[in-house]
Amino acid sequence: MPPIEVFTPKMYGGENQNWAISQSQEKYIYVGNNKGLLEFNGANWQLYPSPNETIIRSVRAVKDKIFTGSYMEFGYWQRDSLGVLNYSSLSDKIKNQIIDDEQFWNIIDLDKYLLFQSLNRIYIYDTVRDTFKIIDSRTQLPKMYKVDGSIYFQRMEDGIYRIENGNPVLITDDKIIKDNIVVNIYEHHKKLLIETQNKGFYFLDDGTLEKWNIVANDALNHTSVYNSIQLHDNGFALGTISKGLILLTEDGRIDHEIDQLKGLSNNTVLSLFEDQEQNIWLGLDNGINSINMASPYRVFSDVDGHWVPFIRQLFSTVFCTWEPTKDCFVRLIIPKIILGLLREPKDKYGVFKSMAILCFVVTTMALTL
Repeated sequence: MPPIEVFTPKMYGGENQNWAISQSQEKYIYVGNNKGLLEFNGANWQLYPSPNETIIRSVRAVKDKIFTGSYMEFGYWQRDSLGVLNYSSLSDKIKNQIIDDEQFWNIIDLDKYLLFQSLNRIYIYDTVRDTFKIIDSRTQLPKMYKVDGSIYFQRMEDGIYRIENGNPVLITDDKIIKDNIVVNIYEHHKKLLIETQNKGFYFLDDGTLEKWNIVANDALNHTSVYNSIQLHDNGFALGTISKGLILLTEDGRIDHEIDQLKGLSNNTVLSLFEDQEQNIWLGLDNGINSINMASPYRVFSDVDGHWVPFIRQLFSTVFCTWEPTKDCFVRLIIPKIILGLLREPKDKYGVFKSMAILCFVVTTMALTL
C-alpha cells in the first residue's frame, strides 16, 4: 500500500470537514474547509477565514486566482505584493439574484467562462464581458461535470444535460439517471462513462445506457460513492461514504481499498484531487490525507494479525540466540528459522513469509560477517 501523509485539524488550523481541493500554478494546495480557505505550500498551512464566516464548499485554482464558493457567496482570492491572499466577491454583482440559503458546491473553468453551481442553479460568468447567465432548474442539481471541453449537469428526476451556447440540451433521460445521483462523467474508450452513487458505471452510446461490465461491480453495488476523479493513468479514485478510498485500474479492477484500518484518518471522503506529482489528496469528514502514489516504497499493514506470531517467533529465535559469526547462522539460526517455517500453517501468506526471512538473513549476514 502506498504511504499516507496525515494532516489533522490541529495541524492545519481549521475544522474537521474538507469539501474541495485544488492546486495553483505555484503548486500550492488549496482546501475548502468548514472554517475557510486552507493554503498549503508544501511545508506550512495557512487559514484564510471565509468572507462571510461560512463553510467554503468549492475551490478552483485558475492562473493567479483561487475561486471559492460558499453560503450565498462566490468570488476569488488573489495574492498582493506582500504575498497575502485577498478576497474579491463576484456574487455581489448579482446580489439581488442569489436565492435565499443558496450554497455553491462546484466551480468549473472553461475558456473565458467560470461556472458556479448550487443545488438550484448554474451561474455562467463571462470573465471578458463581466456578465452572467443563469440556468435554473425545477429539481435539484447534484453536480456539474467537465468532459473533453464540454459541460454536463444532472437534473434529478429529469436527466443529464449538456450546455451548448449557454443553453441546456438533454442527452439522456434514462430511468437509471432519473433515479440515481450521478457522481461524475468521464470520456473513456471514446464514450461517455457515467458513474452513479450506488449503481456503478454505465456507458452512454447513441442515447443508450449500458452497464460497464467490470470485476469491481459486485463491490460497487454495495458501496455509496460520494465523489470520484480520473487519474493520470486513466484509472479512477472513488471517495466513499463510510468505506474510505477505492482505487480502480483503467479496466475496472480494484487496485487498492484504503480505509481507516489501513491508515486513513476517516472513512468518509468528501473531496478528491490528484496533484502535479500524482499524489492523491483526500478531504475527509475529519482531516486531510495525501497518498503518495509515485513513491517507490509501500507500507505493509497487518490488520488481521496474520503475521504477529511469525514476527514474534522470528525475533525471539534470532535475537535470543545471537552469535555474530558465520557458524551461528549455519548451525543455530538458519535451522531454527527453517523448523519454524515448517511448523507454520500453509496459508496464502507463506510465500511472503519466506521472502521476508530470506531478505532478513541475507541482509544480516552481509552487515555482520
